[in-house]
Amino acid sequence: MSNPTGKPGLSLRAKRRLTALAAIVPSILLLLAAEIYVRLTSPYDDLWALTGRSVARQPIADWAFLDAYSAWRGRPGVYHAGAVTKTVNRDGFISTPEIAQAKPPHTIRIAFLGESSTAGTGTLLPDSVTWPWQVAENLRRRPGRSDRIEFLNAALGGYSTFESMGRLWSRVRFYSPDIVVVYHGWNEMYYFKAVDKMANWHTLPDGSWGLEGSVPVTVYQPRWYDWLARPSQILTKVRLRLSPPVNGEAKAGVFQKALADHYDRRGLEIFRTNLRLIRATAQTLGIELFVGKQATLIVPGLPPAERARCRYDLHGFDHDAHVDAFRRIYEVIDQEIPRDHIIDVTSLSGVPENFHDHIHPTDLGAARTAQIMADALAPAVAAIEGRNARQTQ
Repeated sequence: MSNPTGKPGLSLRAKRRLTALAAIVPSILLLLAAEIYVRLTSPYDDLWALTGRSVARQPIADWAFLDAYSAWRGRPGVYHAGAVTKTVNRDGFISTPEIAQAKPPHTIRIAFLGESSTAGTGTLLPDSVTWPWQVAENLRRRPGRSDRIEFLNAALGGYSTFESMGRLWSRVRFYSPDIVVVYHGWNEMYYFKAVDKMANWHTLPDGSWGLEGSVPVTVYQPRWYDWLARPSQILTKVRLRLSPPVNGEAKAGVFQKALADHYDRRGLEIFRTNLRLIRATAQTLGIELFVGKQATLIVPGLPPAERARCRYDLHGFDHDAHVDAFRRIYEVIDQEIPRDHIIDVTSLSGVPENFHDHIHPTDLGAARTAQIMADALAPAVAAIEGRNARQTQ
Protein backbone atom coordinates (compact mmCIF):
# COMPACT_ATOMS: atom_id res chain seq x y z
CA MET A 1 0.00 0.00 0.00
CA SER A 2 1.40 3.43 -0.87
CA ASN A 3 2.30 6.12 1.69
CA PRO A 4 -0.56 8.69 1.50
CA THR A 5 1.71 11.55 2.75
CA GLY A 6 4.24 10.97 0.07
CA LYS A 7 7.03 10.81 2.70
CA PRO A 8 9.19 7.72 3.17
CA GLY A 9 8.01 5.69 6.22
CA LEU A 10 10.08 3.95 8.89
CA SER A 11 11.19 0.48 8.13
CA LEU A 12 9.97 -2.40 10.29
CA ARG A 13 13.48 -2.76 11.78
CA ALA A 14 13.57 0.93 12.77
CA LYS A 15 10.16 0.67 14.38
CA ARG A 16 11.32 -2.30 16.43
CA ARG A 17 14.37 -0.40 17.57
CA LEU A 18 12.27 2.59 18.66
CA THR A 19 9.88 0.29 20.51
CA ALA A 20 12.77 -1.42 22.31
CA LEU A 21 14.33 1.95 23.15
CA ALA A 22 11.02 3.23 24.49
CA ALA A 23 10.90 0.22 26.81
CA ILE A 24 14.55 0.42 27.89
CA VAL A 25 14.85 4.16 28.63
CA PRO A 26 12.29 4.20 31.51
CA SER A 27 14.02 1.17 33.03
CA ILE A 28 17.40 2.91 32.85
CA LEU A 29 15.95 6.06 34.40
CA LEU A 30 14.31 4.01 37.15
CA LEU A 31 17.58 2.23 37.95
CA LEU A 32 19.44 5.55 37.95
CA ALA A 33 16.90 7.05 40.35
CA ALA A 34 17.19 3.99 42.59
CA GLU A 35 20.99 4.27 42.57
CA ILE A 36 20.84 7.95 43.52
CA TYR A 37 18.34 7.18 46.30
CA VAL A 38 20.53 4.43 47.76
CA ARG A 39 23.62 6.65 47.70
CA LEU A 40 21.76 9.47 49.46
CA THR A 41 20.05 7.36 52.13
CA SER A 42 22.42 4.45 52.88
CA PRO A 43 25.99 4.25 54.17
CA TYR A 44 28.56 3.94 51.38
CA ASP A 45 30.04 0.46 51.07
CA ASP A 46 33.57 0.50 49.67
CA LEU A 47 33.78 -2.91 47.99
CA TRP A 48 37.53 -2.60 47.46
CA ALA A 49 38.14 -1.89 51.16
CA LEU A 50 35.77 -4.66 52.29
CA THR A 51 37.56 -7.19 50.10
CA GLY A 52 41.04 -6.18 51.28
CA ARG A 53 42.09 -4.59 47.99
CA SER A 54 42.56 -1.13 49.54
CA VAL A 55 42.65 0.64 52.89
CA ALA A 56 39.29 1.91 54.09
CA ARG A 57 38.86 5.66 54.18
CA GLN A 58 38.40 6.95 57.71
CA PRO A 59 35.33 9.20 58.17
CA ILE A 60 37.24 11.05 60.90
CA ALA A 61 39.12 12.92 58.18
CA ASP A 62 35.90 14.81 57.39
CA TRP A 63 35.83 16.56 60.75
CA ALA A 64 39.32 16.31 62.29
CA PHE A 65 42.89 17.53 61.87
CA LEU A 66 46.00 15.63 62.83
CA ASP A 67 47.29 16.75 66.21
CA ALA A 68 50.84 16.06 67.32
CA TYR A 69 49.88 15.57 70.97
CA SER A 70 46.42 13.99 70.94
CA ALA A 71 46.27 12.15 67.58
CA TRP A 72 43.53 14.41 66.20
CA ARG A 73 41.46 17.45 67.12
CA GLY A 74 38.19 18.80 65.82
CA ARG A 75 38.16 20.71 62.56
CA PRO A 76 36.42 24.08 63.26
CA GLY A 77 33.07 24.41 61.55
CA VAL A 78 29.39 23.52 61.53
CA TYR A 79 28.39 19.96 60.70
CA HIS A 80 24.96 18.64 59.74
CA ALA A 81 23.68 15.08 59.94
CA GLY A 82 19.99 14.87 59.25
CA ALA A 83 18.22 17.15 61.73
CA VAL A 84 21.25 17.33 64.05
CA THR A 85 23.74 20.20 63.90
CA LYS A 86 27.13 19.95 65.62
CA THR A 87 29.73 22.66 65.94
CA VAL A 88 33.45 22.71 66.58
CA ASN A 89 34.70 26.07 67.83
CA ARG A 90 37.72 27.92 66.44
CA ASP A 91 40.04 26.18 68.91
CA GLY A 92 38.92 22.67 67.95
CA PHE A 93 36.61 21.96 70.91
CA ILE A 94 33.40 20.19 69.95
CA SER A 95 29.98 21.37 71.22
CA THR A 96 31.67 24.24 73.04
CA PRO A 97 30.84 27.95 72.77
CA GLU A 98 33.64 30.21 71.54
CA ILE A 99 35.90 30.88 74.50
CA ALA A 100 38.87 33.18 75.03
CA GLN A 101 42.12 31.51 75.99
CA ALA A 102 42.68 33.98 78.85
CA LYS A 103 40.20 33.25 81.64
CA PRO A 104 38.30 36.37 82.82
CA PRO A 105 38.56 37.25 86.52
CA HIS A 106 36.29 35.35 88.91
CA THR A 107 35.31 32.88 86.18
CA ILE A 108 35.17 29.15 86.86
CA ARG A 109 36.18 26.87 84.02
CA ILE A 110 35.42 23.16 83.76
CA ALA A 111 37.09 20.95 81.13
CA PHE A 112 35.64 17.58 80.18
CA LEU A 113 37.89 14.80 78.87
CA GLY A 114 36.36 11.74 77.27
CA GLU A 115 35.33 9.90 74.15
CA SER A 116 32.28 10.00 71.85
CA SER A 117 29.80 9.55 74.72
CA THR A 118 31.09 12.87 76.11
CA ALA A 119 31.52 14.62 72.75
CA GLY A 120 27.97 13.70 71.71
CA THR A 121 29.14 11.81 68.64
CA GLY A 122 28.83 8.15 67.74
CA THR A 123 25.11 8.78 67.78
CA LEU A 124 24.97 12.52 67.27
CA LEU A 125 23.50 14.81 69.91
CA PRO A 126 22.95 18.54 69.28
CA ASP A 127 25.42 20.78 71.10
CA SER A 128 23.01 21.83 73.86
CA VAL A 129 21.95 18.21 74.50
CA THR A 130 25.47 16.93 75.21
CA TRP A 131 25.85 16.33 78.90
CA PRO A 132 28.87 18.66 79.44
CA TRP A 133 26.82 21.55 77.99
CA GLN A 134 23.94 20.63 80.30
CA VAL A 135 26.25 20.38 83.33
CA ALA A 136 27.36 23.99 82.85
CA GLU A 137 23.77 25.17 82.37
CA ASN A 138 22.65 23.24 85.45
CA LEU A 139 25.37 24.76 87.63
CA ARG A 140 24.61 28.29 86.42
CA ARG A 141 20.92 27.93 87.34
CA ARG A 142 21.52 26.85 90.93
CA PRO A 143 20.60 29.32 93.69
CA GLY A 144 23.53 31.53 94.62
CA ARG A 145 25.63 30.32 91.71
CA SER A 146 27.45 32.72 89.45
CA ASP A 147 26.79 32.81 85.72
CA ARG A 148 30.56 33.00 85.27
CA ILE A 149 30.87 29.28 84.64
CA GLU A 150 32.51 28.33 81.36
CA PHE A 151 33.36 24.93 79.98
CA LEU A 152 35.41 23.16 77.34
CA ASN A 153 34.30 19.88 75.83
CA ALA A 154 37.76 18.49 75.10
CA ALA A 155 36.44 15.03 74.27
CA LEU A 156 36.32 13.51 70.79
CA GLY A 157 35.16 10.30 69.21
CA GLY A 158 37.89 7.68 69.31
CA TYR A 159 39.75 9.18 72.27
CA SER A 160 41.08 7.01 75.07
CA THR A 161 43.03 8.18 78.12
CA PHE A 162 46.09 8.34 75.84
CA GLU A 163 44.58 11.11 73.72
CA SER A 164 42.95 12.84 76.68
CA MET A 165 46.26 12.96 78.51
CA GLY A 166 47.88 14.57 75.47
CA ARG A 167 45.09 17.09 75.06
CA LEU A 168 45.17 18.07 78.75
CA TRP A 169 48.84 18.97 78.94
CA SER A 170 49.25 20.31 75.41
CA ARG A 171 46.01 22.22 74.80
CA VAL A 172 43.53 22.39 77.68
CA ARG A 173 45.96 23.71 80.29
CA PHE A 174 46.35 27.00 78.44
CA TYR A 175 42.68 27.76 79.13
CA SER A 176 43.34 27.60 82.92
CA PRO A 177 40.57 25.18 83.93
CA ASP A 178 39.72 25.01 87.63
CA ILE A 179 38.15 21.55 87.32
CA VAL A 180 38.76 18.65 84.93
CA VAL A 181 36.31 15.77 84.61
CA VAL A 182 37.55 12.51 83.04
CA TYR A 183 34.93 10.12 81.65
CA HIS A 184 36.50 7.07 80.00
CA GLY A 185 35.90 3.34 79.85
CA TRP A 186 34.68 1.91 76.55
CA ASN A 187 37.55 3.12 74.37
CA GLU A 188 40.14 1.84 76.84
CA MET A 189 39.11 -1.64 75.76
CA TYR A 190 40.47 -1.13 72.25
CA TYR A 191 43.98 -1.66 73.58
CA PHE A 192 42.90 -4.52 75.86
CA LYS A 193 43.43 -6.73 72.79
CA ALA A 194 46.69 -5.10 71.65
CA VAL A 195 48.82 -4.74 74.77
CA ASP A 196 52.02 -5.91 73.08
CA LYS A 197 51.58 -3.29 70.32
CA MET A 198 51.12 -0.25 72.55
CA ALA A 199 54.51 1.24 71.65
CA ASN A 200 52.94 1.81 68.21
CA TRP A 201 49.49 2.90 69.35
CA HIS A 202 47.49 4.39 66.46
CA THR A 203 50.39 4.19 63.98
CA LEU A 204 50.49 2.75 60.47
CA PRO A 205 52.62 -0.29 59.59
CA ASP A 206 55.52 1.94 58.51
CA GLY A 207 55.47 3.74 61.87
CA SER A 208 53.83 6.91 60.55
CA TRP A 209 50.51 8.35 61.65
CA GLY A 210 47.65 9.61 59.53
CA LEU A 211 43.90 9.76 59.10
CA GLU A 212 43.81 7.80 55.87
CA GLY A 213 43.45 4.38 57.51
CA SER A 214 45.63 1.55 58.76
CA VAL A 215 46.02 -1.73 56.88
CA PRO A 216 43.77 -3.50 54.38
CA VAL A 217 41.33 -5.88 56.07
CA THR A 218 39.52 -8.66 54.21
CA VAL A 219 35.95 -8.82 55.47
CA TYR A 220 34.59 -10.48 52.32
CA GLN A 221 36.50 -12.78 49.99
CA PRO A 222 37.31 -11.05 46.66
CA ARG A 223 35.33 -12.30 43.64
CA TRP A 224 35.91 -11.76 39.92
CA TYR A 225 32.49 -10.14 39.52
CA ASP A 226 33.40 -7.39 42.01
CA TRP A 227 34.59 -5.40 39.00
CA LEU A 228 31.03 -5.42 37.72
CA ALA A 229 29.38 -4.67 41.06
CA ARG A 230 31.74 -1.95 42.28
CA PRO A 231 30.43 1.00 40.19
CA SER A 232 26.92 0.58 41.66
CA GLN A 233 25.98 0.79 45.32
CA ILE A 234 22.87 -1.27 44.61
CA LEU A 235 24.91 -4.09 43.06
CA THR A 236 27.54 -3.76 45.79
CA LYS A 237 24.95 -4.19 48.55
CA VAL A 238 23.36 -7.15 46.75
CA ARG A 239 26.80 -8.74 46.34
CA LEU A 240 27.59 -8.29 50.06
CA ARG A 241 24.23 -9.64 51.12
CA LEU A 242 24.61 -12.78 49.00
CA SER A 243 28.21 -13.47 50.09
CA PRO A 244 28.91 -14.38 53.73
CA PRO A 245 31.72 -12.45 55.45
CA VAL A 246 35.00 -14.11 56.37
CA ASN A 247 34.95 -15.85 59.80
CA GLY A 248 31.62 -14.42 60.82
CA GLU A 249 28.09 -13.69 59.81
CA ALA A 250 26.27 -10.54 58.78
CA LYS A 251 23.43 -9.43 61.05
CA ALA A 252 21.43 -6.28 60.39
CA GLY A 253 24.15 -5.06 58.06
CA VAL A 254 26.82 -5.22 60.77
CA PHE A 255 29.79 -7.55 60.52
CA GLN A 256 29.92 -9.75 63.63
CA LYS A 257 33.27 -11.44 64.19
CA ALA A 258 33.77 -14.53 66.29
CA LEU A 259 34.24 -13.19 69.83
CA ALA A 260 36.70 -14.33 72.49
CA ASP A 261 35.55 -15.00 76.05
CA HIS A 262 38.49 -13.10 77.54
CA TYR A 263 40.71 -10.05 77.10
CA ASP A 264 44.29 -9.18 78.05
CA ARG A 265 44.08 -7.94 81.63
CA ARG A 266 47.46 -6.27 81.31
CA GLY A 267 45.50 -3.52 79.61
CA LEU A 268 44.10 -2.55 83.00
CA GLU A 269 47.58 -1.56 84.16
CA ILE A 270 47.97 0.64 81.10
CA PHE A 271 44.72 2.37 82.03
CA ARG A 272 45.94 2.70 85.63
CA THR A 273 49.18 4.36 84.54
CA ASN A 274 47.34 6.72 82.19
CA LEU A 275 45.01 7.69 85.02
CA ARG A 276 47.99 8.35 87.29
CA LEU A 277 49.60 10.54 84.63
CA ILE A 278 46.40 12.57 84.27
CA ARG A 279 46.13 12.86 88.05
CA ALA A 280 49.75 14.01 88.38
CA THR A 281 49.33 16.53 85.56
CA ALA A 282 46.23 17.98 87.22
CA GLN A 283 48.09 18.25 90.52
CA THR A 284 51.04 19.98 88.85
CA LEU A 285 48.73 22.49 87.18
CA GLY A 286 46.62 23.11 90.29
CA ILE A 287 43.48 21.64 88.72
CA GLU A 288 40.88 19.76 90.74
CA LEU A 289 40.35 16.35 89.10
CA PHE A 290 37.15 14.32 89.06
CA VAL A 291 36.83 10.91 87.39
CA GLY A 292 33.52 9.43 86.34
CA LYS A 293 32.58 5.78 86.30
CA GLN A 294 31.14 5.49 82.82
CA ALA A 295 27.57 4.29 82.40
CA THR A 296 26.93 1.53 79.86
CA LEU A 297 24.12 -0.64 78.57
CA ILE A 298 26.39 -3.65 79.09
CA VAL A 299 25.48 -5.21 82.45
CA PRO A 300 25.10 -8.76 83.82
CA GLY A 301 21.93 -10.48 82.68
CA LEU A 302 21.25 -8.11 79.78
CA PRO A 303 18.46 -9.62 77.61
CA PRO A 304 19.46 -10.90 74.15
CA ALA A 305 17.42 -8.21 72.40
CA GLU A 306 19.45 -5.51 74.17
CA ARG A 307 22.75 -7.33 73.63
CA ALA A 308 22.07 -7.13 69.89
CA ARG A 309 22.42 -3.33 70.17
CA CYS A 310 25.98 -3.61 71.47
CA ARG A 311 29.06 -3.65 69.20
CA TYR A 312 31.15 -6.23 71.04
CA ASP A 313 33.01 -6.97 67.79
CA LEU A 314 34.77 -3.60 68.03
CA HIS A 315 36.90 -5.04 70.82
CA GLY A 316 36.81 -8.69 69.83
CA PHE A 317 35.50 -10.13 73.10
CA ASP A 318 32.02 -11.11 74.23
CA HIS A 319 29.36 -9.72 76.58
CA ASP A 320 30.57 -11.37 79.77
CA ALA A 321 34.15 -10.28 79.10
CA HIS A 322 32.93 -6.70 78.63
CA VAL A 323 31.02 -6.85 81.91
CA ASP A 324 34.20 -7.98 83.65
CA ALA A 325 36.30 -5.30 81.91
CA PHE A 326 33.98 -2.52 83.05
CA ARG A 327 33.96 -3.89 86.60
CA ARG A 328 37.76 -3.93 86.74
CA ILE A 329 38.03 -0.44 85.22
CA TYR A 330 35.79 0.81 88.02
CA GLU A 331 38.04 -0.94 90.54
CA VAL A 332 41.10 0.84 89.15
CA ILE A 333 39.30 4.18 89.53
CA ASP A 334 38.42 3.31 93.14
CA GLN A 335 42.06 2.48 93.84
CA GLU A 336 43.58 5.56 92.21
CA ILE A 337 41.13 8.41 92.82
CA PRO A 338 39.88 9.74 96.19
CA ARG A 339 36.30 8.68 96.84
CA ASP A 340 34.98 12.24 97.03
CA HIS A 341 36.37 12.91 93.54
CA ILE A 342 34.76 9.90 91.88
CA ILE A 343 31.45 10.52 90.10
CA ASP A 344 29.54 7.25 89.83
CA VAL A 345 27.18 7.35 86.84
CA THR A 346 26.61 3.59 86.79
CA SER A 347 23.13 3.95 88.29
CA LEU A 348 22.14 4.64 84.67
CA SER A 349 23.75 1.43 83.38
CA GLY A 350 21.64 -1.33 81.88
CA VAL A 351 18.59 0.93 81.36
CA PRO A 352 17.75 0.72 77.63
CA GLU A 353 16.07 4.13 77.45
CA ASN A 354 19.35 5.79 78.46
CA PHE A 355 21.34 4.45 75.49
CA HIS A 356 21.26 4.35 71.72
CA ASP A 357 23.65 1.38 71.81
CA HIS A 358 26.32 0.00 74.14
CA ILE A 359 27.60 3.41 75.36
CA HIS A 360 26.18 6.47 73.56
CA PRO A 361 23.47 8.26 75.56
CA THR A 362 20.04 9.20 74.30
CA ASP A 363 18.71 12.68 75.01
CA LEU A 364 17.27 11.28 78.24
CA GLY A 365 20.52 9.51 79.14
CA ALA A 366 22.52 12.70 78.53
CA ALA A 367 20.16 14.72 80.76
CA ARG A 368 20.42 12.15 83.55
CA THR A 369 24.22 12.04 83.23
CA ALA A 370 24.35 15.83 83.43
CA GLN A 371 22.23 15.84 86.61
CA ILE A 372 24.52 13.34 88.35
CA MET A 373 27.63 15.23 87.24
CA ALA A 374 26.29 18.64 88.26
CA ASP A 375 25.24 17.37 91.70
CA ALA A 376 28.74 15.97 92.25
CA LEU A 377 30.54 19.09 91.01
CA ALA A 378 28.38 21.67 92.80
CA PRO A 379 30.31 21.60 96.12
CA ALA A 380 33.64 22.10 94.34
CA VAL A 381 32.20 24.97 92.29
CA ALA A 382 30.84 26.59 95.46
CA ALA A 383 34.23 26.25 97.16
CA ILE A 384 36.02 27.89 94.22
CA GLU A 385 33.47 30.71 94.15
CA GLY A 386 34.08 31.23 97.85
CA ARG A 387 37.81 31.49 97.33
CA ASN A 388 37.31 33.91 94.45
CA ALA A 389 35.05 36.09 96.61
CA ARG A 390 37.56 36.20 99.47
CA GLN A 391 40.35 37.20 97.09
CA THR A 392 38.37 40.25 95.96
CA GLN A 393 37.82 41.53 99.51
